[in-house]
Amino acid sequence: MQRYFDQIDALSDIGAVLRYARDICRDQGVERMSYHVTPLFDEPSSTTTAVYSSGYNKEWLKYYEREGFLAHDPIPERVLNFGAMMTWKDAALAASNSPIHDAYFESTQKFDLIHGFGIPLFGPRSRDAYASIDFGRPVSEISKEQLGIVRSVAQAGHQRICVLLDQTEPIPALSEREVEVLTWTAKGKSYSAIATILGLSPDTVKTYSKRIYAKLDVTDRVGAVVKALKLGLVRI
Repeated sequence: MQRYFDQIDALSDIGAVLRYARDICRDQGVERMSYHVTPLFDEPSSTTTAVYSSGYNKEWLKYYEREGFLAHDPIPERVLNFGAMMTWKDAALAASNSPIHDAYFESTQKFDLIHGFGIPLFGPRSRDAYASIDFGRPVSEISKEQLGIVRSVAQAGHQRICVLLDQTEPIPALSEREVEVLTWTAKGKSYSAIATILGLSPDTVKTYSKRIYAKLDVTDRVGAVVKALKLGLVRI
């Protein structure tokens, strides 16, 4: 386990931390996962929450965005309030559900999102986050060693991201167009979608994105979104 921690502590880029944690989880048999980080003093269901996901069906991701489930998914908040690992099934029964909650849980059944669980991730100065993990089968069938590695790596990865966020340089100056591109990036739009929205070519959007990454000192869109939310550069 220590070798995982040492490697995470040696990483100096948020995107690299996320990718490393993802790869370790995959090695342990995880089929899909997500990491939800919310700016301080905001709610886990806030539209300002940045979500990194891997392994989820593309149709589910589109449906999740189209139906506005980020603002209505009750699981992250319930898991964080519980303060420990919690299966999706238990989270669904942890409190009374509104009609939109019922619609959300019905949708997860249709997309076979049944056996996963949530992990609360605790950081300094109440910078907490949430991770969602799914092995594609009941938790009871997963070994304690696998669960321990996945939970520990998720927590260590979050703490490293918190450290990297605290090491942030002074807020960089972005042009009005760069802010627009970054805002739509934070909303999960692709280069082509942003190009259509802003009346630009995809190549131009890609160029703006590269400039944004350079100014924020990150290497990918996930790192850019997490850092931009922390710095208050975008409002979603």
